[in-house]
Amino acid sequence: MNEVKVTWETRDDVAQICAKAIGMSKDAAYLTPPLACAFWDKTAKQCSIITGKTTNHAVIGHELRHCFEGHFH
Repeated sequence: MNEVKVTWETRDDVAQICAKAIGMSKDAAYLTPPLACAFWDKTAKQCSIITGKTTNHAVIGHELRHCFEGHFH
């Protein structure tokens, strides 16, 4: 793609939103709550990054890498 839109949203309920977005079970989300996530909307050519209100450049950079490289864990 020549043009990609990236959005970044901060939320208080980041663990619940990210768990739902990536299909994580409630049990898994409780044991290892996600700190952030990134997911694609292919039709809009948009990658959305969700973090908590307290975050850092490493977390944002990690999620941005997901926007360009996909799921690499």
